[in-house]
Amino acid sequence: MKLTIEGLQDRDAFRDAGVVTPGFDVAAMQAAGRRHPRWLHLGAGNIFRVFLARIADDLIAAGHHWPITAVVTTDPAGFNARLGTHDLLTLSVILNPDGGRDLRAIAGVCEALVTRREGDLARLFALAADPEVTLVSLTITEKGYAVHDGAGRLLPELADAVATDPHGYQPHAMAVLAALLLTRYEAGGAPITLMSCDNFSHNGDRLREAITVIARGWVQAGSAAESFLAWLADPTRVAFPITVIDKITPRPSPAVSDDLARLGFTDMALATRGRTAMAGFVNAEPTEYLIIEDAFAAARPPFEQAGAHVVAREVCDKFENMKVTTCLNPLHTALAVAGCLLRMPTIDAEMRDPALEALVSRLGWDEGLPVVSDPGVVAPADFLTEVLGTRFTNPYLPDDPARIAMDTSQKLPIRFGQTLLRYRERGLDLGGLTAIPLVIALWCRYLTGIADDGAPFTPSSDPRYEELHAHVAGLSLGGSSDAAAIHAALRPILSDPTLFALDLYTTPLAVKIETLLARLLAGPGAVRTTIEEEMLP
Repeated sequence: MKLTIEGLQDRDAFRDAGVVTPGFDVAAMQAAGRRHPRWLHLGAGNIFRVFLARIADDLIAAGHHWPITAVVTTDPAGFNARLGTHDLLTLSVILNPDGGRDLRAIAGVCEALVTRREGDLARLFALAADPEVTLVSLTITEKGYAVHDGAGRLLPELADAVATDPHGYQPHAMAVLAALLLTRYEAGGAPITLMSCDNFSHNGDRLREAITVIARGWVQAGSAAESFLAWLADPTRVAFPITVIDKITPRPSPAVSDDLARLGFTDMALATRGRTAMAGFVNAEPTEYLIIEDAFAAARPPFEQAGAHVVAREVCDKFENMKVTTCLNPLHTALAVAGCLLRMPTIDAEMRDPALEALVSRLGWDEGLPVVSDPGVVAPADFLTEVLGTRFTNPYLPDDPARIAMDTSQKLPIRFGQTLLRYRERGLDLGGLTAIPLVIALWCRYLTGIADDGAPFTPSSDPRYEELHAHVAGLSLGGSSDAAAIHAALRPILSDPTLFALDLYTTPLAVKIETLLARLLAGPGAVRTTIEEEMLP
């Protein structure tokens, strides 16, 4: 049994395996979607395939023509492993806390284009000019929005893009989007919405800013008209709503792959490129939220009919504050860095560790909730209860701490910095915080690349890791690093507002973090001892 359009014709086999199949003719849908495209999406990763593509599948089944054209700006081999060899279908494997699984073949994608292929790129530019295409969504991870380096200079690949013809191949996702928008503008400027669904604060605002930087470069170089900038800045012509997305989608599990083989699937084996495992299935938790600002410039899917919330910007802000800065993402980061140092296998295993469970409970209940505003979509206390009591503890959701630890330097300003700013703005006691400074100290300890057992570990990918590691590389275990050495190592890190949204030396936290790091460096086992001493009565 294979997950392909031809394979779906054997519906008895899928039914016997417990797989829900699409409620429409997939081949006909894909043909119609290619003739009449409406929705483009950049980034065909796991959360897109199991969530946004599922929304499109639901809407198509309900009679709404909103199939997605998936656009891949990275390695074509990754696309092939996930979608290309499966006729653009995805097998959704929902891992329920009771051990049950919900299997579904998702068919929300009608076409896929890889920008590194010349023919696909020409097709993409044609779609950009098509007035029927009114929505572009993205899931490319936060680092895909970066246009400047740590010194504020334009990234080299973007500097090259700005200096060349914007109508050709672009090596960076932001340049791809800017080029598509320029093509649309030159074709008459039909209204369009760009909807970031990446997991960081005010994603739509940052998307607009990144594209504007590139567009301004083209205008200055004479490659685009000055009026292009005015068109981009007009929200009735080009809209950039903010969104908040929430669904845990770990790397594909070998155990799930093996179980699917036992059910009769012959094409659900894992493929690996570098450190990334890929598969035709996505294993994920059942909980999901998609909160979208009601700020569209053109026709949009009826998202509400597929479980999403289209709301005022204020509601998005409140939900984001609750999830990203207090009740979920900071807790995830805490478990990620601690888990890597302690070599914990999964997030749920960490939640069965009394000291780590106490750390994230204090982080959420005692230090996060005081600065949360109720978004109305779900009460913060209920959301946090679900996170700590159901989502993180799900033993059937084998999420790797190293996956969560990826790009931590990019996440800290939002996951912790915003909370610290609110404490300061509201006159709350920063000096009374214990969990937040401990997590930051654990991250500084993580930057050494030495686990709690005293042996090296491989840190997760992070665009600033080498730079930050260099500051702490001279610190060693065993108490040989004195207070002056620790201060010298941490000063450039803790004073950097691009990491924490403020200079921590203007708060009582920096001294506390330095003291904690000294304890964390006392020797093998010091991480475990310090967490237990700080968090357990």
